[in-house]
Parts: sequence; structure tokens; C-alpha cells
Amino acid sequence: MTPRTKVVPVWIPSHVGIPGNEKVDELAKLALNQEIHDDKQVIWSELKLKVNTHLEQLWQTDCDTEVDNKLHEIRPNLKERFNYDEILNRKQ
Repeated sequence: MTPRTKVVPVWIPSHVGIPGNEKVDELAKLALNQEIHDDKQVIWSELKLKVNTHLEQLWQTDCDTEVDNKLHEIRPNLKERFNYDEILNRKQ
């Protein structure tokens, strides 16, 4: 850099307009303003299971509303294991 170079840092909110991120920001701000004293310990494996189950339900609900696509045609229930032999059978 030369002595004449001017550097101006600019903050760019990268998640503006993304509903999920804005909701998380809103909930985080609410949580900061609440005085909650909870002495319960979080069991991370249970938390992970609950979060994954919730996300799978959201994904399934989303897929159920979009029935006119290839994924829904070959795998309408996302929890069922994929049968590759059936799908890759070229005789069908």
C-alpha cells in the first residue's frame, strides 16, 4: 500500500432478506433480554436427535407440497431407505 491508499472497512449484512436468518436473529435478541435460570444440563445427543427429527419433518412437509418432481416420484417418503436396485433397473 502506498501512503495515498485509503482503506474503508464496510460491514455488509450478508443475511438480510433471508427469513430463516432474520427469525434466528429475532429469537436471539429476545433470549438476551430474558432472565432464565435453568440448572438442567443439555444432553447433546438428545438435542441433536430432536433437531434432526424436526428438520426431517420440515423437509418431508416441503417435499409433500411439491409432488410434481422426480424426487417425490422415486422417494415420496424421505425416511424410507432408498432401493437403488429398483430405481436403477433399466427394464422398467
